[in-house]
Amino acid sequence: MTAQVTEDDSPSIAKPAKGFPQRSMSPKMPMRRKGYIAAVLILAIIGALLAWMGVQSKGSHEVLSLKAAVSRGEAITQENLTSISVGENAPNLIPIDRSAEVVGMKAQTNLFAGTPLVEGSYAQTMPVPENFSIVGLGMKPANLPARELLPGDKVRVVYTPSGDQGAASGELPVVSAIVERFPTVSEDSEGNSAMIVDVRVKMPDAPRVAAWSAAGSAGLVLDGEK
Repeated sequence: MTAQVTEDDSPSIAKPAKGFPQRSMSPKMPMRRKGYIAAVLILAIIGALLAWMGVQSKGSHEVLSLKAAVSRGEAITQENLTSISVGENAPNLIPIDRSAEVVGMKAQTNLFAGTPLVEGSYAQTMPVPENFSIVGLGMKPANLPARELLPGDKVRVVYTPSGDQGAASGELPVVSAIVERFPTVSEDSEGNSAMIVDVRVKMPDAPRVAAWSAAGSAGLVLDGEK
């Protein structure tokens, strides 16, 4: 016998009730919702970027830097200065709004171009170390090296008497010294017959060096570094 399958015996497949919307088996996100999420992500990225830029701007400020080198003992001019941006943790650097108080000050050490200016690197006058004296030598060009001397150069002040006194003196007295200040080019061009060179000598040597200068019997010798 052959079994017959009737319509009532076949598996029934649920059919949606009439009047209700049919749902897809693999639902897809509406395009409108995708655009909304993308816009939110973009706004979040922009907000984070603006916050980072705000932190960066608050964490930096302008400080003074050297546009041109200044030798020890020379006055700092406005043309020597420029500015750079640095982070907050820079207590020894000089804010740009203090440039007026820096101009005219004397460099206490050799200041190099491209480096920031720091506290203590300039002052109104050059200090005199303990047990030393500063002597101003009235020098004629013939008693100086042809090259320009710089603050910090090690020199010897030589007693140079003239005439028979020099011939009979034998070995000439010499005093070791360090150049504190050398006349600038503008000062040299004023037609002065003698230039004033400030030198630092030990305190006991200062009186005789000053006497040599007053008598016009002092010469400067520039020595090489060891």
